[in-house]
Amino acid sequence: MGNQDLSDLPMKVKLPEPDAAGRSHIEELIAKRRSIREYADRELSEPLISRFLWATQGTSSKEGLRTVPSAGALYPLEVHVVIGEGSGLEAGIYRYVTEEHSLIQEIPGDIRKKLSEAVLSQGMIKKAPVSLVISVIYPRITSKYGKRGLRYAHMEAGHAAQNVYLLGVELGIGTCAVGAFEDEEVKKVLKMPANEDPLYIMPLGYI
Repeated sequence: MGNQDLSDLPMKVKLPEPDAAGRSHIEELIAKRRSIREYADRELSEPLISRFLWATQGTSSKEGLRTVPSAGALYPLEVHVVIGEGSGLEAGIYRYVTEEHSLIQEIPGDIRKKLSEAVLSQGMIKKAPVSLVISVIYPRITSKYGKRGLRYAHMEAGHAAQNVYLLGVELGIGTCAVGAFEDEEVKKVLKMPANEDPLYIMPLGYI
């Protein structure tokens, strides 16, 4: 160190170790959160799908606020559900309607193989009984916040994805936030309108 003045060094504060025995339940879930890419051959029931959708973009107050924070409460995200054969609902692609807590089937049939090809042939998409596709309609938020709205939308997607992860830990269901895919191919498979863009794909399955 030579003649270096110790007052020039940054101050370091050693924090107390997290108390494993005294952790709250949410801290336990955070500690156990992992990305899971292999799933058991077991269906996801309709009530379970309902719980994941509520955690992603569900209504959580009489005023219409949702389970994730959104800049200006503008909620630019959409959630699609890709359901394969042998799951708790008829195979197809559905769009989640937050206000009614309901699903609208947009495309019938099992399209997991096609979606997997659009996601750079990642096998977990083809094998998972259910996948959530979180997408965004940017004009909903950029109309107020301009380019900054792009960042806010991405923050919101992260909040939604973490809710899915933590609920999955609670229920013994694995997921993995997938961002590596061909945007236009995913849009084509899901028949998204021109002003909508995919952000995350989250396969779901029992561990």
